[in-house]
Amino acid sequence: MALGFIGTGEITKAVVIGLSTVAGDKPDIILSPRNGQIAGELAARFANVTVAASNQAVIDAADMLFLALRPLGAGEILKTLTFRAGQHVVSFMATYDVAAIRALVAPADTVTLVTPLPAVAFHGGPTPIYPPDDEIVAMFSPLGTAVAVETPEEYQALCVATSTLAGAFAYYETIADWLEAKNVPADKARAFSGAVFYALAATAKNAPHLNFSELTLESATKGGTNEQVVKLLKERGVYNALNDGMDAIWERFENAKK
Repeated sequence: MALGFIGTGEITKAVVIGLSTVAGDKPDIILSPRNGQIAGELAARFANVTVAASNQAVIDAADMLFLALRPLGAGEILKTLTFRAGQHVVSFMATYDVAAIRALVAPADTVTLVTPLPAVAFHGGPTPIYPPDDEIVAMFSPLGTAVAVETPEEYQALCVATSTLAGAFAYYETIADWLEAKNVPADKARAFSGAVFYALAATAKNAPHLNFSELTLESATKGGTNEQVVKLLKERGVYNALNDGMDAIWERFENAKK
């Protein structure tokens, strides 16, 4: 199967790297020339990747198409292209629902929404998928954790949750900065903070029987330092602010549909 990508930004780059470094046979991948630098680098790095002369050339050559355009203006670009019946179209564009994509790519009528995260490049990213599709789940499962959901509301909620990534990095940036202020060398502060971040992720992944409330309680020994910090964060409204931020992104997605 030939996979075609319309739009070659950072997410396309991550997915192509992930797909081109899995064990076993690699898919044939055709990239649009929209970002010549990224497309050229990927084609030079991987023998299974080529760059087409145009977006339409990608569509003509591919069995499955991935739409990775910026949502603003994507509709106008897609209206100029001709799709064909039988093509499976996978959209990375979070603000477009299935009906909107289907209208833009007719007569292609199989549409799947997917939101990969950059970590799929090294096979460590969660990927929301809607509607459930065995072929897409099988494709993204080796790239991390494929999470197929049954309703558009579930999918939108998972997409909203991906907006917290930068905030999580900023949390550990704060820790690294504090360590530096206490005269820990910058490289060691960064290494230590990153290792703590990794350890927490590994703990959560390897204890799926525990919910996050239980993991919090296990980490916050009565009268201990972790209990003191989490209590202060709650008193200062840090977690309420995070919840408010996700509510705001939900409303942003809702407004984009109107």
